[in-house]
Amino acid sequence: MQPSRLFPFATIVAAVTAIALTALPWTTLKSLGLDLSWNGLGMSDSEVADLGVGPDGRGWLVVAASVVAILAALISLMPAPSARPLSRLANAIAAVVSALGAVVPVAVMIWPGWYFGDLPEQLGAPDLAEFAAPSKAILIPLTLVMLLTAALCAYSSRLRTE
Repeated sequence: MQPSRLFPFATIVAAVTAIALTALPWTTLKSLGLDLSWNGLGMSDSEVADLGVGPDGRGWLVVAASVVAILAALISLMPAPSARPLSRLANAIAAVVSALGAVVPVAVMIWPGWYFGDLPEQLGAPDLAEFAAPSKAILIPLTLVMLLTAALCAYSSRLRTE
């Protein structure tokens, strides 16, 4: 496989990994004795999901950035020489969008209230962030994967200029 084709495939793997990390539980209420957890999309697998109770789904921003990176990688894999200018532009945009997507998990770790939204009021627990802090075990790897995706997109953009 040519090195220039390896980077788009690596980008796709990294972006799919980021999407998978948004599907994992970002916060849980097990410390309060409740079997409730929500993923980055604000969805839960418990009966609370039927009631419409949940945090704001900030993970959709990561999913959107990952989809942009996947589309740019697919454009990079097009063999037509006329696709090169589009590939450069798409990868440059994807690099910027992926870097911005890396800000989402960092912001959730710094400002959990941005992720929780009105969930504390819905549950009647104003100090929810103290008991249900977002999972750093998920958010730190997600940040790193999004930065890797951005770097791969930037490098793929550079490769197509040659």
